[in-house]
Amino acid sequence: MEYQLSAAELARITALDAEQRYDYFIQAVADLQQIWILTDDEGFVLVSAEDERCIPVWPHAELAKQWIEGEWENCQAQAVDLDTWLNKWTEGLNGDELSIAVLPDADGPGVVVAPDELAETLVNELSDEA
Repeated sequence: MEYQLSAAELARITALDAEQRYDYFIQAVADLQQIWILTDDEGFVLVSAEDERCIPVWPHAELAKQWIEGEWENCQAQAVDLDTWLNKWTEGLNGDELSIAVLPDADGPGVVVAPDELAETLVNELSDEA
């Protein structure tokens, strides 16, 4: 079952700075076992950040859905379970030389990381919780 954010939680998360949003993302993804992306008829959405092509990611559907407007109005928020992300997406994104924009907001791309770095941080968080 999908976790639903309250309006207060949504406001609190969006008020965080990029580093705080990154920390929140790691904890939420470790807890909920999902990463949210945006997709359209051609596949997943990419953004440019820090001169790199990035896939934007979010820990909750509501946060991803905030981006479905303008040029992205034909997109849908799609969950990727954490095991699939770690075992398939990380390698695929590395192979495509893509970075990850973690929990971007209106002011910028959030923290931009390499797929391996994000995977390592998530695995460490999961082992800390065990």
